[in-house]
Amino acid sequence: MSQNTDSANKNLSKELILKASNIKKFFPIKKGFFLKTVGQVKAVDDVSLEVRKGETLGLVGESGCGKSTLGRTLIRLYEPTSGEIEFEQKNFLKLSGGQLRQLRKDIQMIFQDPYASLDPRMTVGQILRQPFDIHNVGSSTERTARVKELLELVGLKASHVNRYPHEFSGGQRQRICIARAIALNPKLIICDEPVSALDVSIQAQILNLLKDLQEKLGLTYVFISHDLSVIEYFCDRVAVMYLGKIVEIGTREEIFNHPKHPYTQALLSAIPRVGEGKKQMKKSLSGEVPSPINPPSGCTFHPRCQFSKPECSQKTPTLVGSPKQMAACWLYDNELNLIKK
Repeated sequence: MSQNTDSANKNLSKELILKASNIKKFFPIKKGFFLKTVGQVKAVDDVSLEVRKGETLGLVGESGCGKSTLGRTLIRLYEPTSGEIEFEQKNFLKLSGGQLRQLRKDIQMIFQDPYASLDPRMTVGQILRQPFDIHNVGSSTERTARVKELLELVGLKASHVNRYPHEFSGGQRQRICIARAIALNPKLIICDEPVSALDVSIQAQILNLLKDLQEKLGLTYVFISHDLSVIEYFCDRVAVMYLGKIVEIGTREEIFNHPKHPYTQALLSAIPRVGEGKKQMKKSLSGEVPSPINPPSGCTFHPRCQFSKPECSQKTPTLVGSPKQMAACWLYDNELNLIKK
């Protein structure tokens, strides 16, 4: 445990690579012949976070909480409705044209479905060569050599270069996606549920591959998953999302050993534990996830929270605490001590 704590403290002292401030991403709802906007889906609602060089920040929460939307917004696959994003102290949102194109080499993404993210009409060699062609990196001979090198780096054979995606298994296809993501030596990779479509044994192989590449290449990850066991194994820090907002964020040790927010506690209590002699008290979630079109007032979790107080429905809590752990809940003071009733 002391080694994990030392590692967490070391990560917190590292230089920032990505900083997002008050990010919102709303999708308009249009109806009628003239497609008039009648509402908005508040997929990401006022999220702020920081990512430090060399660390892995996990984004976790129920399906539909806005994890993937936030990940895609951070790299401008979706343009944010409002807010600011800084990458290595550069205003990412103000870049365009050649400047944005140049920065794209430093930020890549691994998608959830490896088959859907690969062009079935292209060979693996063509897929992996494409980043070099787009950014005009190296000569033709150098690009061919680099493609073979990438295949071997992710555990595939150089002879696979002329095969098509359908000739590979799911785990092998995800290795190809990882090879494509690291082709241009990026600094930050957004991993959007990269192992959720794979068998458990293959998941472990892919996670270990990602860890090895992080160590060899000095990569930084934002790792999106709904699987808390994967998050616990893979991530240095964890951000818990609920209905478009971050409700708790902190080091892996603090989040998994001392969760503060009732939502985090309920998620962790649902993790199956093998070999436990006594039955653990389960903090079940009641009701359904509210619609992001019309989220509850105040703390959006209050309709499902067993500790809900009148003020929870009236005022929106902000994240309080220390860099090691912060939670947005009216149960706690600024130092995350329980407030006595």
